[in-house]
Amino acid sequence: MNLRRWSIAVTIVVTSIGCLAFIKFQQVQAAIAFGESFPEPSATVETLLTQSSNYQPTYQVTGQIRAIQVVALHNQLPGAIEQVNYIAGGYVKQGQLLIALNTSQERAQLQAASASLKLAKSTLERNKKLFNSNKVSQQLVDSALADYQVSRANIANLESVISKKQVSAPFSGTVGLETYEVGQFLSANTNLTTLIDDNKDMWVDFKLPQTMSKLSLDTHLVIKKISQSAKPKIMPATVIAKNSQMDIASRHLSYRAKINGSRHLLSHNELVKVVIPTTSEQVVMVPNSAIVRDPFGSFVFELIKDEQGQYRAKKRDVELGQRDGDNHVVRQGLKNGMLIATIGAFKLRPDLLVYTDEANKAATILSDVGGVK
Repeated sequence: MNLRRWSIAVTIVVTSIGCLAFIKFQQVQAAIAFGESFPEPSATVETLLTQSSNYQPTYQVTGQIRAIQVVALHNQLPGAIEQVNYIAGGYVKQGQLLIALNTSQERAQLQAASASLKLAKSTLERNKKLFNSNKVSQQLVDSALADYQVSRANIANLESVISKKQVSAPFSGTVGLETYEVGQFLSANTNLTTLIDDNKDMWVDFKLPQTMSKLSLDTHLVIKKISQSAKPKIMPATVIAKNSQMDIASRHLSYRAKINGSRHLLSHNELVKVVIPTTSEQVVMVPNSAIVRDPFGSFVFELIKDEQGQYRAKKRDVELGQRDGDNHVVRQGLKNGMLIATIGAFKLRPDLLVYTDEANKAATILSDVGGVK
């Protein structure tokens, strides 16, 4: 009796478990079928077919513009200003008197010296005639000659003093904004103003570290103005000189380049960017959007077709060079004819199904032609 009851109980338990297992199996199958009804994960990206090109990298240093002729004007002797013959910031001509100091005392002394010279000259001529007649000694002639030469030296000295109290323009150009008034006293060697020539060409001085390749004369450069403009003014320049030795403190070598016809664009002492070319090389240029980075380095995703003819993402490690605007130089890791992902590459992972933007555009055009939209 007990055995029968146990048999019935076991049968009921086994049947219940079997029913539950069957129901769970059906649920799992339904879930699998439901999951398989969804499409495979994919991403759409824009693409680029790689191509190597001849690339000449450049680097930039800061340079300083200078006029070809620049001079700081000083007065050699002290004195009160008697004349001011220029306008601050104005144009002056070569030889133009700019500032004259008071020379009334020197001019009075010059008149006295001129009278002494006239007397010494007549005395010398008279003594020479008397000496020829044997009426005076050679000593009187020599003394008269010495007095004549001393008088001439006094006049030359006073004329030199008067000249040193006059400041003239050594060449034509534009003076600074310093302003002076008649009667103002100037000490010796006062820095009066700066005169900059009117030459249409300008120079740019710059330095390169010893780690950079040395430039040869006649090397062509590009000068960029430093401004807030999105497209700064660019001017060509040519190296015309370089220093014969490195700077002992900074280990830099100084260069000078000439910028033709740039006076209307540049000012003396203005800072500019000097763009220096280097040796050209064959590289692959890719957009910055194609570069993906992780803690292990930089890479791009190459798109390769599988057996069904669909694109799959494949990771390609690359060695990057310098950045050039919206593009990046790839030195190693890519070659000609490789299809890589650009915009949208950050969404990819290895073996992910990828649709190109061009394929989507083609499908849209075909749908529009067929009347389906």
